[in-house]
Amino acid sequence: MLIELIQAIETDDIVVSERMKVYEASFKFEIQKAPKYDYFINILRFISKRDRTRITLQDESERIYVFSESDKDGYKEFINNSLDDEMIDVKIRIDKEVVENHFSVYSFDDFVNDILSLSVEEVMMSFSCLLKLSPNFLIFDVYSPIAMFSTETMFFIPYGNGKINIDFNRIQRIQDCKEVSYFYNFDIYEILPDDFKITIDYENNPLTELFQKIKMLLSISFIATSSSINGTQLKGVISGQRTAEYCCDINQLKNNDILYSIYNWIYIGGSQIDKAIIARNVISLHCRYVSITEIDEKVMASIQSNYNLYLKENVKDYLELKNKVAEFISDTVSKTGEYATGLLDKFKNNVIAIFGFIFTVILANIVSDQPLDNIFTKEITLLVECVLVGSFIYLVICYFQFKYEIDKVYESYERLKVNYKDILTEDDLLETFKNDEMAIKMKRTIDKSKRIYLIIWIAFLILAFIVVEILSTSPIYKRLFDGIQNMLRLIIKR
Repeated sequence: MLIELIQAIETDDIVVSERMKVYEASFKFEIQKAPKYDYFINILRFISKRDRTRITLQDESERIYVFSESDKDGYKEFINNSLDDEMIDVKIRIDKEVVENHFSVYSFDDFVNDILSLSVEEVMMSFSCLLKLSPNFLIFDVYSPIAMFSTETMFFIPYGNGKINIDFNRIQRIQDCKEVSYFYNFDIYEILPDDFKITIDYENNPLTELFQKIKMLLSISFIATSSSINGTQLKGVISGQRTAEYCCDINQLKNNDILYSIYNWIYIGGSQIDKAIIARNVISLHCRYVSITEIDEKVMASIQSNYNLYLKENVKDYLELKNKVAEFISDTVSKTGEYATGLLDKFKNNVIAIFGFIFTVILANIVSDQPLDNIFTKEITLLVECVLVGSFIYLVICYFQFKYEIDKVYESYERLKVNYKDILTEDDLLETFKNDEMAIKMKRTIDKSKRIYLIIWIAFLILAFIVVEILSTSPIYKRLFDGIQNMLRLIIKR
């Protein structure tokens, strides 16, 4: 303890005080009983390096010496130049700093007494200032005897007692509170009910009652639609089935753990906004008969029952939504199958048309006097091959039409996923769309069918062209070959 180091010499008029961010001690010693230089060195070394320490000595002639670890000769000179019967006045001041989530307390009893001497608003403001420097949690390293106690975010433990474990995300909770409720003084009192929710306590803890009071008023503030602290009054509005206004005297608040339970229920899991709306609906109706500070377990049970009914309605809508999406996906798969078979139907119709044309030609020759072995004349050959070229052009048109229709289906599928991204969770999307397995399988099937139909169609046209050329009395390929030969002869002659 720091006080024990100070009392290691014979001293008079010891006065110790510790406020939130400052520790001060003053005492006197006779010059004839002046301590050695190491006495002050031990005091300095006991104090945390994150804190700023100033030790001043003043004699009766008002000479002042500021102690320094590197000025041993200066200290000796100050002592030697003082008169033998003088009393030296010593003042120790420690300005405490928050560094890496740690903060020092050198005299816990004096620290607590100072806190208890403040108003509730001043206490809230003091802790808010500390927690702004350590936004997620704060460890109070206590350099005097203490039984450990802690809240969700603040830990009062003996110095060097080891590490602490914390699962509470204070930064996220602050953000959630800002989104769900409007606390007018939040910039001044940036603290949460959880900061004062004692999780480990000890008997006769002098801070328990104060912490419970702050926890309760903050719970009310973050349950309400809007609230503010004005002097010693906590005022707010709860907008639900009806609008309920309340005004509480901060100093008269009595602990009610149900309020913290409601606050905690709102901000843990699920949709905080939906849960807050339901809680406010129930509380606004209940507060027609009693004060908000007097609500009981029945209110909490009613809130949870209403929320369960709300979830059931949501589940019904949710299942209907998923069924609609699944139905759309099924229709999309059916359409793509129809487009694929449509390409085959067009090929069959085209083949029927070509054979119908050839059959008509043959029938016309049977009726006429022309012999059957001379059906594919020069004119008929040209006409049939023009039909085959037309069939190829028709193939190209059908292909691009098919490609356009399939691309539109894929586009609508992707657009559906994007449209439901804000409604369904990532897991729901994966489950509903089967991780795109159906779409990928569908695309592979369509591509395979498309390739097969195109190969068959093109192979048919090539085969038909060859057959016509073979049966023709005046095949075009011979005329093309003769024409090429004539052109080559003319070029050679020149």
